[in-house]
Amino acid sequence: MGISVSEGTILEWRKQPGDWVEADETIADVTTDKVDVEIPSPASGRLARLLAEAGDTVPVGETIAEIDSAAKAGEAHPDEDTGEQEAVAEEPAAEESDRSGFISPVVRRIADKHNVDLDEVEGTGIGGRIRKKDVLAFVDSGAGNGQAKPAPVLHSESPYRPDEPKAEPQPERPVTDGEGREPMTPMRLAIAKHMVASRHTAAHCTTIVEVDMSRVAARRAELKEAMARRGVKLTYLAFVAKATIEAIGEHPIVNASIDGDEIVYHDDVNLGIAVALDDGLIVPVIRQAQRLSTEGLAVAIADLAERARAKRLDPDDVQGGTFTITNPGQFGAVLATPIINQPQVAILDLEAIVKRPVVIEGPDGDSIAIRPMTYLPMSWDHRALDGAEAAKFLSRIKRRLENWEGE
Repeated sequence: MGISVSEGTILEWRKQPGDWVEADETIADVTTDKVDVEIPSPASGRLARLLAEAGDTVPVGETIAEIDSAAKAGEAHPDEDTGEQEAVAEEPAAEESDRSGFISPVVRRIADKHNVDLDEVEGTGIGGRIRKKDVLAFVDSGAGNGQAKPAPVLHSESPYRPDEPKAEPQPERPVTDGEGREPMTPMRLAIAKHMVASRHTAAHCTTIVEVDMSRVAARRAELKEAMARRGVKLTYLAFVAKATIEAIGEHPIVNASIDGDEIVYHDDVNLGIAVALDDGLIVPVIRQAQRLSTEGLAVAIADLAERARAKRLDPDDVQGGTFTITNPGQFGAVLATPIINQPQVAILDLEAIVKRPVVIEGPDGDSIAIRPMTYLPMSWDHRALDGAEAAKFLSRIKRRLENWEGE
């Protein structure tokens, strides 16, 4: 599942017990808090049994299915035959079918939080296994004392890392005519959790600069056709990314992260690029972006966006970012205050580039001209930096874009 991934939720089983599977054939789809992943079979054989159901959240490393690699394709199996062979084949299954004693870490955390005695909970999972929904249903039913255990005090924790915020219980509201409801998708739930946690964790502030993109527009027009022949889509985002990376070299604090009561500085700029999907938002990462030219950044951005929309990202593609750029301007937005992508300390927003009349200072006095203008808002964490540093960083990006030279 990749580094930094601790658990995943099974979305769907592509195979069922008794089905033949080839090595590397997709057997299940699993979603993490970032991406959906196809799980390949590690060997050819017949799927003997499932140890987790669709909807279960399981930790990385847990066995979720068993494959009989000694079976041969085309041979009869218990679901296809009867009589003595079936009885013999099913005998080992009875030995292992009792999963009622297996408790996943997720289930145990929920039970501890609500002070639930798991011996009182009836499991509805495979082999009587207790699932997350079983514990939640037990709590909702009012069984047990329903009192949550007090959270332990962790003295090593920083005062700047509060516990995850707990949603206030909402009264049930009857469905009325003219409305419909549907559950949030796993991606939507993950986004909601992370964004609320970020707002409760970071001291959010936003600083905005206005940028004249005339020089960038001219340079883009010069390079666009030649790059298109090489298969490169040159966007304004690539120019902004390049200017941002150069500015980070002078202001490394915006490329840092917070770990407890320490600020961690990163040697590499692992640049996160927010990509809008039909059902949410994902932030794949360009690693060591400081090594890339403007054209190289354009290629990397296009590749990540394409793979994100085709659901071909790996879990590692969305881990380890040190600074993030989001680009709602492509949809016509002109101003926003983005939420910081934890544990980073800043996120830059590229808004729509719009032609506007502006005052131009010249040797013969002021004049009014029509120029392609944009706003660059940046949300930053006041725990790590102050307004002066944020303003200097944005001003450095502004100067680079307004006086674009070279690549």
